[in-house]
Amino acid sequence: ACNCNLHARRCRFNMELYKLSGRKSGGVCLNCRHNTAGRHCHYCKEGFYRDLSKSITDRKACKACDCHPVGAAGKTCNQTTGQCPCKDGVTGLTCNRCAKGYQQSRSPVAPCIKIPAINPTSLITSTEAPAGKCSAY
Repeated sequence: ACNCNLHARRCRFNMELYKLSGRKSGGVCLNCRHNTAGRHCHYCKEGFYRDLSKSITDRKACKACDCHPVGAAGKTCNQTTGQCPCKDGVTGLTCNRCAKGYQQSRSPVAPCIKIPAINPTSLITSTEAPAGKCSAY
């Protein structure tokens, strides 16, 4: 018998797997649906992650990663947490915002750049005329 967690309508018998399981199960699910994969449709296919608030038999047990097209370094997320791989300076589950200390840039390669540190002493080293007195040109 096959245990496809209600995600497949068909399965096939595999004698080799049956022997390896100690003659307990040789069933392999075919055409897993609802974004599931595996011999028993028991994990999420690439590009999806497991919603642990739902049973594995639920049609919505696997959620799309939805990694941000600019902020993420790929489309595949962690199968357990749903965390997308973020580019440097980018944060969030889907890599949709700049991390602390970073600001948004216009570059799709580096969407978040480090905020430059302002040196307070560099602000008083002016050689211009004192405030209030304008020079005529």
